[in-house]
Parts: sequence; structure tokens; C-alpha cells
Amino acid sequence: MQDLHRELHFAMICTVMLDVIIWVISLFLVKFQIAVILGLILGSVGMIVNLFLLRKSILNAVYFGKTKDFVGYLLRCLIASVMIAISLIFSYVNTVTTVLPFLYPKIIFGILSVRSNPIKRK
Repeated sequence: MQDLHRELHFAMICTVMLDVIIWVISLFLVKFQIAVILGLILGSVGMIVNLFLLRKSILNAVYFGKTKDFVGYLLRCLIASVMIAISLIFSYVNTVTTVLPFLYPKIIFGILSVRSNPIKRK
């Protein structure tokens, strides 16, 4: 359980760092736009909530033997869908920067797996 908590904490720190990187890149591409920042915030909040729910599903599977948490999966899909729909409906939220944070876990946990499993050299 402690490992999941550490991974979630690491994911939150990396999310903030990736948000700042994307925001700086967007300054060069589209200049300053509040829609970019709102999209990053919306997407990051949705992604972190999804990770919290995923953690809960994993803990339920470990402690209570639930091997299938389809409702949790549907809830996570619903949250992502709502966040993306909000960005599509409201013009003051950038859709691209709302979607990007949902891709962060691939980067974050890739970094975490490399960091926690160093390659042993002969």
C-alpha cells in the first residue's frame, strides 16, 4: 500500500512538472492563452482523480479479493469523457491541453520503472 501511495505522490509531482513544460512550449507556439492553462488544470485534475480511483481498485483487489472492478473502470472512463467534453463545449478551455495529461501516466510510470529498476552492468 505504501508503494502505491509513493507512486501517486510521484505522479502528482511529475504532473505539475509536465504541465509547466507543456505550458512553456505553448508560449512559443500559441503565445499566452488562458485556455491552455485551464485545459492543463482540467486534464491534470481528471488524470489525478483517475489515478486515485485506480489505486482504490487495486487496493480492493488486494484486500478484498475483487478481481473485476468494471464499475471503477467505467467511472474512470466517464471522468475522462466528461473532462474532454467540457473542453469541447467551452471555448475558453483548450481541448489538446485537456487531453495531454491523460497521457502522462505512460511517461510518469515509464520514468518510475526505469528509476526503480536500475540496469546492472557487468
